[in-house]
Amino acid sequence: MKELLQILSMDLFRSVVNSNSLKLCQLNSLISLLFKEGVQFNLSFTPATAASEATATLTIYVNPKVTISLNISFDTGELLGIF
Repeated sequence: MKELLQILSMDLFRSVVNSNSLKLCQLNSLISLLFKEGVQFNLSFTPATAASEATATLTIYVNPKVTISLNISFDTGELLGIF
């Protein structure tokens, strides 16, 4: 729990929460922090279509009864250069 509180108070996490869209490198950094601290999470990704932008949902499990879910939008141009 202490590790999760440290992550939630970091500038990176606050910028993710306060942003309308996210850069892929920011999401990668956040996932790396969650791995490093052993925080349980789930990430689901929906690719862009002709009608909608790519989105992801990051769910962080605080305890069995409490979760934090972040719905993330991506700039489509950001995803094109990842390979």
